[in-house]
Amino acid sequence: MTNYKSLLDQSIGKRDTLQSQKDAYAKKIDYLTQRQKTIELVQALVQKVAKDTQEQLKFQIEDIVKTCIDTCFPDEYDFKVEFEIKRGKTECALKFYKNEREVDIMEAAGGGVVDMASLGLRLAAWSLGNTANVLVLDEPAKFVSRGLQERVGEILSEISKKLKIQIIMNTHIPELVEQSDKVFRVNLVKEGQWEVSKVMEV
Repeated sequence: MTNYKSLLDQSIGKRDTLQSQKDAYAKKIDYLTQRQKTIELVQALVQKVAKDTQEQLKFQIEDIVKTCIDTCFPDEYDFKVEFEIKRGKTECALKFYKNEREVDIMEAAGGGVVDMASLGLRLAAWSLGNTANVLVLDEPAKFVSRGLQERVGEILSEISKKLKIQIIMNTHIPELVEQSDKVFRVNLVKEGQWEVSKVMEV
């Protein structure tokens, strides 16, 4: 009889331990379920913010680049920014269209379009950053046709005034030089065995 009572007491002890563990696991399941719901809500919120941010970036970049292209090639090209998820990461694709067909402007268009798209992308990058009001350009409009170079100079002048930014550029194009507030001529001069740059305000 004593053995049965001892076994019963042991069984009751095990049952109580298992019940206690069950209650603890149930609480943990409730906690983890709530945490999962919170994580899912936060994830949905982050995805919405990311999508909204991408849409704002898309609009701003497209608008600036399209405006730059249209100044010399009105309504000839469309420009689109597309965000794509590849290899688990978001990538930004820049696409150009002519007559509603995608084109590679490096091959299918003259260099002038590339120059204007490049200018637009630099302005877009500048507008999105928290940088000084200075934009440095290397040979802008180098491939723009001669008849449109004066227009590019006017655009750069307008951009400088409206955005209150200083544009520093090097160029050989007279039409761009004429639109500049200050012009410095840089010449290479031989001094002894070395060639040195001589800078002179014109």
